[in-house]
Amino acid sequence: MSFYEIFKQSMESLLGNKLRSFLTMLGIIMGVFSIIAIVATGNAIKSYVNAEFEKIGSNTIGISTRNGGPVDDMEMNDVSIIQDALPELKSIAPYYSGRGGSIRIGTKTRMILFNGAIPVAKDQTSMDIVSGRYISEGDVKSRAKVCLISASLAYQVFRKTNVVGEKFVFKARSGATASLMVIGIIDSQIDSLTSMFGDEAPVTVHLPLTTAQELAGSKSLTEIRIVMRDNDDLKQAGLSAVRALEFVHGVKEAYNANSSDDVLTQLNNILAMIQIALGIIAAVTLAVGGIGIVNILLVSVTERTREIGVRKALGARKRDIVLQFVAEAVLMTGISGGIGIAMGVAAGSIISAVIKIPPVVNLPLVVMAFLFSLVLGLGFGVYPAKRAADLDPIESLRYE
Repeated sequence: MSFYEIFKQSMESLLGNKLRSFLTMLGIIMGVFSIIAIVATGNAIKSYVNAEFEKIGSNTIGISTRNGGPVDDMEMNDVSIIQDALPELKSIAPYYSGRGGSIRIGTKTRMILFNGAIPVAKDQTSMDIVSGRYISEGDVKSRAKVCLISASLAYQVFRKTNVVGEKFVFKARSGATASLMVIGIIDSQIDSLTSMFGDEAPVTVHLPLTTAQELAGSKSLTEIRIVMRDNDDLKQAGLSAVRALEFVHGVKEAYNANSSDDVLTQLNNILAMIQIALGIIAAVTLAVGGIGIVNILLVSVTERTREIGVRKALGARKRDIVLQFVAEAVLMTGISGGIGIAMGVAAGSIISAVIKIPPVVNLPLVVMAFLFSLVLGLGFGVYPAKRAADLDPIESLRYE
């Protein structure tokens, strides 16, 4: 029997039981779809994170206090200590970050994270200002009640993106309140991502450093960020900054130094672990789909016992019977894999468009997913095919 005839008969068998064939294929479709969509979305997020860190630069160090260490907070004089220890640094900026506050516009309230910074901080981040301006020296000195918000937050609360000059009420966890005027709109992908989780997800508001400290009721800093020159040793620079702070304050193991490379590695590791966990779930779905194929093919063997007996009586060899059932399994998984890949790529592109991140399609993974679906069909189709081929032709002809 030629391969064309085997393919033709296999296709006729599948089309003869359309609903059963579709339900059998559904497990493989969803498994392949899940894997492709998970990896495509994960790769898109990874590419975005890497691109954002490239904008910031790979020569950034963040100095902060250790949790549970002998020093609770840093203060402005610590900035001078680090500057003296690292005269070759390119820029340095203090930050105060807090959470637990809220903003209110009319009857709407949103939980927020707030970042207090100085003008030089703009050059240390990948912040893109869509309209308005960034924080000025005058804002910091006068503790101006001004802020920058993301375009997505602006649209959520004001129903428009150009909201420079608009005001809203800010309430810090300390209980302090202030009427803040928007002076700038930034393009923040992070707020776009969190907005997918509804009004309960916190958003970020950027304030002058002194304003953030005043509202929080604190004079401390949560981080001092350093930008070194491209050829500097970040690990050594971070260690020098930490040792200088510990020497002046007379403490040990009180501060942490994390470079942008360290943070990027940690983020990529977290994303990889999430992808692996979701991939395992998708693989289980594939396995369940394969078991469904075995089950349906075994049912098909029982239903077609008499047909198999007739074919054997007319001279069909065991190989022909085996090839037909294996071909049916491979055909089901191959079609399922193709549909799953198409759905996965489409889903990855849609998710990327929603979160405004360029989609990344892993072509080798697409090819591997399709080949794996074929191998799955081959593997799960062998046992039913062998069982069909081993049927006794005389007993098969007597089967009702």
